[in-house]
Amino acid sequence: MKKADKLLISLLLLLSIGLLIPMFLYSQQGSFAVVKVRNEEKLRLDLSQDGEYEVQGTLGPVHIIVSQGKVEVSQENSPLHYCSKQGAVDNGAVPIVCLPNETVITIENDTENIEDTVIQ
Repeated sequence: MKKADKLLISLLLLLSIGLLIPMFLYSQQGSFAVVKVRNEEKLRLDLSQDGEYEVQGTLGPVHIIVSQGKVEVSQENSPLHYCSKQGAVDNGAVPIVCLPNETVITIENDTENIEDTVIQ
């Protein structure tokens, strides 16, 4: 590997990391967790109220816990249990995705449906 190759790889790596930094620095905590199964909204959970919920995924029930402003999947039926292992999420930039169960949990703010611009 030549010196120019190492320099190019280093620059690309730094650029990649630099592009990820704003995503985590400027992301806001959400107000609601939206649970979708097969792209259909099943639940809209208020993150300020703790509770336990369950939705029916493709492979069986998906057990969801909301506590301390965060949402997590505690139990589900999938081969590798990635969504359970992901842990609690409170950031809109990081969804919980359970592909075998076709279940996606995203964090949204209550102001997302407000219009940003009015064109006359």
